[in-house]
Amino acid sequence: MEKEYLYKKWLNDELTPSELEAFRELDDAALSQEIIQEAKRFNASEQYLVDDFEVFNSRKDKDSTIPTKVIRFNWIQKLSGVAALFVIILGAYYAITAQSTTTITTQLAQKETVHLPDQSQVTLNAITSLTYAKDTWDTKREVSLDGEAFFNVAKGATFDVLTDDGIVSVLGTSFNVKQRNHFFEVTCYEGLVSVSYNDKEIKLPAGTTFRLDHTIETKGTISGDGPQWIANRSVFSKVAVIEVFKELERQYDVRIDLTNIDSTILFSGGFEHSDLPNALTAITAPLRMNYNIENNRKVVIYDATH
Repeated sequence: MEKEYLYKKWLNDELTPSELEAFRELDDAALSQEIIQEAKRFNASEQYLVDDFEVFNSRKDKDSTIPTKVIRFNWIQKLSGVAALFVIILGAYYAITAQSTTTITTQLAQKETVHLPDQSQVTLNAITSLTYAKDTWDTKREVSLDGEAFFNVAKGATFDVLTDDGIVSVLGTSFNVKQRNHFFEVTCYEGLVSVSYNDKEIKLPAGTTFRLDHTIETKGTISGDGPQWIANRSVFSKVAVIEVFKELERQYDVRIDLTNIDSTILFSGGFEHSDLPNALTAITAPLRMNYNIENNRKVVIYDATH
C-alpha cells in the first residue's frame, strides 16, 4: 500500500523530495489514523508499530520535515461525532429504561387484574394507573399508584405502594388503596399495613381503615374480606357527595353537573355499577336531591326541595 510505504519511510527519514510531497497530501487526522491501522494490519516490524494515534501525532509534532497541515484536526467533525455518540447512548439508555418499566392503566368503566413479579395480585378500579419495574423488582420492590387498587399480596412478599399522598408498606396481606385529588384512603382486610405520610407512620391491622381527606384524618373499622367495587358496587361512609359523584362518573362514563347543589354534604351508602338511573336514585334520594339525564353523557343534579 502506498500509504503504508510512505509511512514506513517517513519513520526512518528515508523520504525523497517527491515522496515527501506526496506524504504532505496526507493531511487529515482520520487518514493518519488509517495509516496506523494499515501498518498494524500488514504486520509491520516492531520498530514501525505505533500503539495509538496520540503517539503518532506526538512524533509528527517533533519532526520539522512534516508540514503543520499533517497534524491538523477537523474539530467540528470530531465534536459532531461525539455529539452523535452521546445521542445514541442516551437513546439506548431510555429505550432500556422504558422496556424495564411496566405501566397498566384502566379507562372509564373499566377494571383490570394484573400480577406483580412476586405473583401478588392487583385489581385496578376505573381510571387508575399502576407502574413498576419488573427487571429491578428483586432490589427495588415498589409500585406507583394513581387511582384505586386492591392488593392481594403473595405469602411472604413485601413491597411499597407509592402515592402522591403517602406510602403503604405491606407484608403478606390484602388491602385497598385509593388516592384521588388529595383523597387518600387505605383499608386493611388481612394482615398488617403501614401507612407513612408527612413524617408520620400509622399501623393498620385487619378490619381497620385510615382516610386523609385533604388535611382531615379519620380512622374506622370495616367488615368483609375485600372492597365492594370488586363486586361492581361502590360503598361510602361519610364522604363528601362530590367524591361519590366523581366515582359514579368513572364507573358510568358520564359527566355530572353539581352546580345546583351543595357538593360538600356527607353521604353514606352506595350504588351498583350496572344501571345508571338506579345508581343516581341511590345517591340522590337519601339526600333529598333529584337528577335529570339530559343526554347519554350529561346528568344534572338539583335540590328536590326547591
